[in-house]
Amino acid sequence: MFLFIKRALFCLLWLIGSAQAAFISTNEAALDAIYSQASFGDRPIDIRIGSATELVFPELLDISSDVEIGQIFGQHVGPANVVNFYFVDSISACGGLISSSIVGCGEYFGNDFVVESSYAAGPYGGELLAHELGHNLGLPHLSGAYLMNPFLNKQTLITPAEVTRIFNSPLVQNVNDYYWIDINPVLIVAQASQVSEPVTVGLFMLALVMLAWQHHRQVAASTTIIVS
Repeated sequence: MFLFIKRALFCLLWLIGSAQAAFISTNEAALDAIYSQASFGDRPIDIRIGSATELVFPELLDISSDVEIGQIFGQHVGPANVVNFYFVDSISACGGLISSSIVGCGEYFGNDFVVESSYAAGPYGGELLAHELGHNLGLPHLSGAYLMNPFLNKQTLITPAEVTRIFNSPLVQNVNDYYWIDINPVLIVAQASQVSEPVTVGLFMLALVMLAWQHHRQVAASTTIIVS
């Protein structure tokens, strides 16, 4: 289905969905590795994670419509050349598709994307965040063993042609051949609390339980909204 809005949206999906308590997992090391792989040559991109922001929007913890996607992206924190990672409990809508299988939704040539906290904290977390960031940088889906495959597949390859597109993005900043992208992680919560990564033993064990319960989930589909 093709719809027309200000920016194109892409989503990643799994076969089964479930809501979990939202929390932030930045996966900075994994992002740095993906955006400094061999195809970047001598121009690796440093993914710089800034201070986390907490936004109290209980009605946006579980995304179930494109209207809610727009509401989240409308809360952008920082200037236009800073990407916002939004973390929520669940996503079941993106780009005209309604499905409990969705785990991420990002703007194509934009500066916002939203992911499910449980998946960002799991074994696909680095791939998930890097994939959605790729859409912000202007990368469409690409079939095969690549990062931009619409299905999470534990592949993170970025092609030389995609690297060229990435460096044309205004999100990539440069001073004296040092390249970086600034990221603001944003946690959506029901009520104000301290923003933190799941580093306590209790949260870590909870994450393991969730992952064990969800590990059979498989990516099912993807959808696109084309820029008018």
